[in-house]
Amino acid sequence: MGYFSISKNKNSMLGKISRLLQLFKMYGTGAFRLIFNPLLGKEAWLMYEGEKIWLNFDKSTYYHLLHSTDKLKKLVEAIPATSEGVIIDGGANHGIFSLLAARRFPEKTIYAVEPYGKVLPFLKKNVQGKNVKIIEKALAAEDGEVAFFTSEVSDQMGSVIRENVREFISERDIIREERIPAVSLSSLVKQEGISKIAALKLDVQGAEFGILQDADEVLGMTDVLLLEVTLVEKSSIDLLEKARKFFPFYKIVNPIIYGADILFAKRPFTS
Repeated sequence: MGYFSISKNKNSMLGKISRLLQLFKMYGTGAFRLIFNPLLGKEAWLMYEGEKIWLNFDKSTYYHLLHSTDKLKKLVEAIPATSEGVIIDGGANHGIFSLLAARRFPEKTIYAVEPYGKVLPFLKKNVQGKNVKIIEKALAAEDGEVAFFTSEVSDQMGSVIRENVREFISERDIIREERIPAVSLSSLVKQEGISKIAALKLDVQGAEFGILQDADEVLGMTDVLLLEVTLVEKSSIDLLEKARKFFPFYKIVNPIIYGADILFAKRPFTS
């Protein structure tokens, strides 16, 4: 997912006003809290679908509030009700997908996989009391450690691919690097004793193909796969071919710039 940048041109103020009006339309008076709590040194939160969602607040927050929450809701709603097994949320971030999935499927265990320490406190708050287990690691091709890149522009955006962070920031913005623990899908499934996956959702800033490349056994036990596919990503064609090999049916859930959130399934859609 991208972020909004602060423009220095003459339309900057108009753009900010437009975004604020959209926030008020979507979140009502809760938008005041989102704006003023950080100024007062308080944590920001909003009510969405009857749930309190806690957020870290930076330059990308407005973008995600305007574009990401409803996208995640549509992804959860796209999972067939008849799918059996657990749900894996790869790249859980603040946990909104996990939260909504736990509400819709209270009988299923949701695995929220998220390595970034800056957003983990918010993830933990957002899924507290829900049927969600947090895995504080990055999904990767192999177990061990990986380099993880973030930007001071946004704590909500991180990737194991440096170029995928640089793409959304200016040349003067600093990219931070740290080493974080990683787990492969195969190891995660074995460690947690998972035998069936209802839905595997991956939104990991371009690292999807690397994670799935040698995960045939896991894909074999998965009912549906949810991917953000960006056609400007170098591995996008390989990713689509890999998905279609195991999931012959697909549909677009959310169109995005240069791509889409796509649901891949092994059985035809009933509606």
